[in-house]
Amino acid sequence: MESFEAWLVRRVAQAVEAGEVPADLLAELRAEFEASRGKPPEQSETDAVRGIAVQLQMPVENVEVGLAALEAQPRVV
Repeated sequence: MESFEAWLVRRVAQAVEAGEVPADLLAELRAEFEASRGKPPEQSETDAVRGIAVQLQMPVENVEVGLAALEAQPRVV
């Protein structure tokens, strides 16, 4: 997970530098990663699903179904 976090922070930093996203997003992302480190994995996952639902303005149940469908897909190497 740490490699994903590092990649995402790098990518968001590049997007900020390019003016594609607001600079506040990078600070918010770092703060969220720090906050999640103190929580059990199950709670972090629940919080992430709720956050996605809020951003997409969808019921949590719909987001859970969508994520389950994505997780069921075969992994590409």
